[in-house]
Amino acid sequence: MKNSLNKFYQDFHGKHEKYGFAHHLSTKTRYFQAAIGQGKKILDLGCRDGTITKIFLEGNDVTCIDVDARACQLCRNNLQVEVIWHDLNELLPLLDESYDVVVLSDVLEHIFMAQQLISEIKRVLKPGGIFLGSTPNAYYWTNRIKMVQGIDLVEYMDVTHVHFFSLDSLKGSLNVFSPTEIIPYGKHSLRACYPKMFASDFFWKSEKR
Repeated sequence: MKNSLNKFYQDFHGKHEKYGFAHHLSTKTRYFQAAIGQGKKILDLGCRDGTITKIFLEGNDVTCIDVDARACQLCRNNLQVEVIWHDLNELLPLLDESYDVVVLSDVLEHIFMAQQLISEIKRVLKPGGIFLGSTPNAYYWTNRIKMVQGIDLVEYMDVTHVHFFSLDSLKGSLNVFSPTEIIPYGKHSLRACYPKMFASDFFWKSEKR
């Protein structure tokens, strides 16, 4: 499966100019830098070419993983970090309790074995370690209108998505961690009051206890 996903994502990333791109990059820069700090051993899952990785690279020891072999090479060349070519639907080839921080930025929605990956993240985190991530809200208000119109989710979100998270389903997926803070993100003025409908994305910070 790894070889098939490698080809699929290389074709997709190249066609849609995804190398060097990240959604909400300025917001993620502020959020991840504030949450991580320095002096940490970090695992960046789904790193692509390292565009997000650069946010928290300085002062930290970072290992990256991605299934796109071209992206892995770009990340390795650009950032001079350890990069592992691996399918995140498989168990992580890493030791227990070996990282202070795991980052999963806009990746969980792409993973068939999402709950297994979350369990693996908990396994490789040290006690007291943090799990940071983000995912789009599939039930944002404009998406709901399209659903009523009978438009398939895949047609207006991303053909590479295999999970479509609501606030409740995301909370359920992260319930192996405690505590977890989920932050609603977006431009709509009602996102804080009614995040289920008016947050375009969710950011989270979970802790392993």
